[in-house]
Amino acid sequence: MNSLKVAKYLTVAIFSVIISKKVFPQSDITQYEEAYIEIKSKSLKDDFFMVRYDFESDEIFIPIKGLFYFLEIYSVNIDLDKKVVEYQIDEKKYKNNIKVGKSFILDGDLYVNLEGVEESFDFGELNWSSQDLKLILNPKFILPFEIRERGKVERLRLNDKKDNQKVDYVEPEAKILSPGLLKLGYSMNDIKSTNRQFNLEYGTQFLYGDFYINYNLEPDSEVRNTNLTYNNVYEENDFIIGDFYLKSPDFLNIGGSLRGVSFGEKNTYSSTSGNVTTIKGEAQGADVIELYQNDILLDYKRPTEKNFIFEVRDRSYGGDYSLKIYYTNGQIENRKVYTVGDTKILNKNQWSYNFQGGQDRDDEEKTQIVGEISYGATKNFTLGVGLLEVESVGGRKYSVLKNELIYRMDFSSYPILINFQNFYEYEQIENSYELRMSQKIKKYNLTLNHFRYSDYLGYEDGRKEYNSIGISRDFVNTRLGLGYQEEISNQTLKKETGYYVSLENRGFRNYSFFLDAEVNFDEENQKRYSFNPGISYSGISKFTTILQANIEGDKKFETDYSLKFLGRRNRFKDTSIEYVFSSEIKYNEEEKSRFLLDFTIYFDDYIYLELPMSRREAGDYTVGINAEKVFDLGDVKRDVRDRQVDNSWIYGKIYIDSNDNGIFDEGETLLPDVALIIDGKRVTSDRNGNYFANGLLPLQSYKIEVDRKSIDPMLTQVIDKREVKTKASIGTKYDVGVQAVSMVTGNIIPAEGISSQELIRILSMTNIALEKDGELYQEIDPEFDGLFFFESVLPGSYKMKFIYLGSDNVTFSEESLDVNIKLQEEDEGEYFEGFDVVVDRGEVVEEPEGDSDMENDEDDGYDLEDILNNF
Repeated sequence: MNSLKVAKYLTVAIFSVIISKKVFPQSDITQYEEAYIEIKSKSLKDDFFMVRYDFESDEIFIPIKGLFYFLEIYSVNIDLDKKVVEYQIDEKKYKNNIKVGKSFILDGDLYVNLEGVEESFDFGELNWSSQDLKLILNPKFILPFEIRERGKVERLRLNDKKDNQKVDYVEPEAKILSPGLLKLGYSMNDIKSTNRQFNLEYGTQFLYGDFYINYNLEPDSEVRNTNLTYNNVYEENDFIIGDFYLKSPDFLNIGGSLRGVSFGEKNTYSSTSGNVTTIKGEAQGADVIELYQNDILLDYKRPTEKNFIFEVRDRSYGGDYSLKIYYTNGQIENRKVYTVGDTKILNKNQWSYNFQGGQDRDDEEKTQIVGEISYGATKNFTLGVGLLEVESVGGRKYSVLKNELIYRMDFSSYPILINFQNFYEYEQIENSYELRMSQKIKKYNLTLNHFRYSDYLGYEDGRKEYNSIGISRDFVNTRLGLGYQEEISNQTLKKETGYYVSLENRGFRNYSFFLDAEVNFDEENQKRYSFNPGISYSGISKFTTILQANIEGDKKFETDYSLKFLGRRNRFKDTSIEYVFSSEIKYNEEEKSRFLLDFTIYFDDYIYLELPMSRREAGDYTVGINAEKVFDLGDVKRDVRDRQVDNSWIYGKIYIDSNDNGIFDEGETLLPDVALIIDGKRVTSDRNGNYFANGLLPLQSYKIEVDRKSIDPMLTQVIDKREVKTKASIGTKYDVGVQAVSMVTGNIIPAEGISSQELIRILSMTNIALEKDGELYQEIDPEFDGLFFFESVLPGSYKMKFIYLGSDNVTFSEESLDVNIKLQEEDEGEYFEGFDVVVDRGEVVEEPEGDSDMENDEDDGYDLEDILNNF
């Protein structure tokens, strides 16, 4: 009986072995042709990964050893007879059995079909495309390269954090008085007339501040604009002595320009009266200023002086205003417009200031004083107080105490911002207030306004009470706003109500469409309509056009049209001559049509010369002239080639820093014909190694980069954290050093007893760092055989460190190596080798009994050549 049982079991075992061996006999394997596919796993990718593929049945078999080597898991052991795969990642060990019928053995590897890979390994769902021959797998476990890169990124993050705290700014020397820049100007609107104008501008550093004056000599001798500005005297607040714009509530009709003193933040302000928004600001050296609302181009100007003003119809709930400023030196600035009535909430313990006082420039008998201070009590609650002693354009005097509360309810999906401003006229003993609330409800924006004014404060604005509610939403390329408003007149106490819709669309390439429609009712139910359609285009480089219409009326409509074209500054080919083309067509019922053509030519070799030519519809032609020349009073012979007296410049030498001290020393080699990139502009050093970058904006910091194409490939810019700051009307000296780069190489050598497979597993979890002055300089991964090399290493002293990121106890014969790069020739890099270390196992910690362990087949595992051939 026992012999029969043994025979039965033996028969079953033999039959099972035969089945397992003969599922894919060698004769059947030939149908699986060798093919190369694209394989991806996270950031790993191989475009030529070899598999076995049956094109007729669309079935592929993946080589497991090759797959694990692709994943950089070199700890894999495969028992080909038992079809068992074992591997280790960090501290976790895995053991997988391949089911019968899912695989075959070929060329010393185990080939498993996609179904078998999904069932046997924790690779998640495999995405296979037979059309593209592309396989994507996303293992649920952390791959060795991720552990290695995570450590590298963390060190780089910490190093960048240190770097951000240690930016070395190069600043010009602060001076009581510098020579500065002087511009002489002569202009005539029409050379056939006798009307002419002489003008001078002067900018300099005076008493450690920025001084600017614009003075007319003819036809009237007068100071048009002057101020002395101390920038960022406290946090981001400026102190100004001279001319500036006054910040005051919208409903008080106060003149905007003062001559006096001001302390507060830099801002471009806007204010709204009725349905007209006025935007005021300064942009010295602006060639063209474009006004946008919610990324829709509304208008543009070509300013003739530092100050500019826009007046546009307020498009309710259309978004914030912004400016794009094109300067004559080629720079472009994007600037947000700060609305006087904006709700500006402060961070906790943050302060905001606005102190202004002086005489009205249009009426020197009027003295205006404004003082405001705000404090962030919490991140969601801001308090503000203020005092206003002002006089309106109509001669009405106001003495107002202002209080402000801003509160934010920081709900995640429904944030609400409430702004309450109270105005108490303490001479008339009257109170007024403005309440604004905005809430975001998912994709919708809701706004509520409730304003109530006293008889005295609301007299000139004509309002007693104003209420409005509006809702808007942004779609993909469209913004839609709907609203209701009502207004009670201060004089008649009659109510007028209105409904409006605002529509914007940017769905057509380079085109923007906008439409505002409004209907108003008075108490007699008389209706008045207003339509404001428009379209703007700015697709072609340096070309802009705007078409707008204004249609208003009750029974009879009055219509205004305007069409504006602008071709921004362009250059005639192979010359220094530039031109601007613009035209404007206007039509209204009273004046009928007007046509203006302006073609301006700029000659800018030595004297800046404009020849504006215009033609009106009546056929009258005018040719004007505008000549300007800027002189550097510190070096009158220097050709400044800049129109703006408050611009700055950077200059210095380009040299080989042979002693690695970051400073140009006598005797060091100067480099001619080297190109520098500064804020997108390209300047080249002369034959003496000197460079000069003109036309830079003041109060900016610039990164100066050497164009590697303009220097020897074995030279590179000294790596540092320097940025150059600029001030108005003065230059900053900065010498740019370059150095020869070298290569540093070495080997990680296995200690006795470390097999090839174990070495590669260790190397896959190892980073090598090169540090300079305690900070990370470069970090690399070793090759599979232990060779490593650092490229583009500058002269200096370094520490080389070997970092193992795995969980095994691994030691290196040296914790760090000193690397000293000293060149024989200052402009020739060298090859530094011999930085070798031995890697070994540390002390082995015995595991508790009962723990599963992989069999140690490392000595019988795959050798180095096998791994490299399969990778």
